[in-house]
Amino acid sequence: MRSIIYIFICLILVSCNGDSDKNETVLKPIAKAGSEILSLEDYKENYISIESVKDSMILAKKSIENWAIESLFYQEAISKLNADEIEIDKQVESYKKSLVNYIYQTKLIEANLDTNISKREIEQYYSDHEDNFILKENIIKVDYFKIPIKAPALEKIKRLLRSYAYVPKDVEPLKSLCMQNAENFFMNDSTWLYLEDVKKEIPKLRDQPDFNLGQGRVLEFTDDLYYYYLRIKEVKIKNGLSPLNFEKQNIKNFIINKKKTELINQYKNQLLEKARTEKTYTVY
Repeated sequence: MRSIIYIFICLILVSCNGDSDKNETVLKPIAKAGSEILSLEDYKENYISIESVKDSMILAKKSIENWAIESLFYQEAISKLNADEIEIDKQVESYKKSLVNYIYQTKLIEANLDTNISKREIEQYYSDHEDNFILKENIIKVDYFKIPIKAPALEKIKRLLRSYAYVPKDVEPLKSLCMQNAENFFMNDSTWLYLEDVKKEIPKLRDQPDFNLGQGRVLEFTDDLYYYYLRIKEVKIKNGLSPLNFEKQNIKNFIINKKKTELINQYKNQLLEKARTEKTYTVY
């Protein structure tokens, strides 16, 4: 305990004395494990200040013990492994080269790549790679509503649900009431959803065979807590061609990644040609 208190005294002295005493305290040893020494300066780099003195002392003791454990384990490893097993210079150099190249590659891409992908590019990619866009799950376009049965406007919402698809002026009042009363609702004419995700919102939908969920179908369910309403606008079955607007973001990502690869490969090839011209590239 006295040694821990001494550590804190040293930390206070160092912070108070300023730069004039820095060289004197920087190598002050505070712990030893095997052949390794933990200096005050190294300790301070990893020290986390805690307001409570008691907690600070516990943390200091624990952090020093953790340092000792790692140091002793490393020394044990060095003594037990042969030279080939601990030859890491090449691995470190290879990792450094890959990391530096990645950082520079990222900067080149940020500076030179146009990430604006046109509608025509997306459509052309979709047309050329249709085999890559086969659905693995059923998807649907739907409106669905999940309303607590105790919601004060439930009956009014029900009336609007039976008319909004045919009476355009009922759409906005329905949305307004749902924002105030619904647990969840979804109304979007262009967005496709995975059928399984919709089933998570409407559990009783799991009891319905998928082939019963056809375009134009309306389903209503009630349990102890909620009233559910579902209107199916369109369905796409798995193993069929996925619709373009469902894949639009994926296609954009594919095109951008392809452009990234082309940009970097072109730049690297230019570097090689420049080296050949300047006679800085030689094969012996």
